[in-house]
Amino acid sequence: MAERPTFEQELVRLEEIVRRLESRDLDLDESLRIFEEGVERLRAIRERLAGAEAKVEQLLGDRPE
Repeated sequence: MAERPTFEQELVRLEEIVRRLESRDLDLDESLRIFEEGVERLRAIRERLAGAEAKVEQLLGDRPE
């Protein structure tokens, strides 16, 4: 089983996808394929950010006042 990419790897790949889509040198099928991959990467990034935010909130909520 392949290891899950890091947050930074996901972000770098998403940036690559955006650059390729902006270049406009792709045919329709390739554009749709990488757009779909971009949407999947964006969802993964958002999930990780939400998890990190929840963890920070939990840690701050556990602090003694």
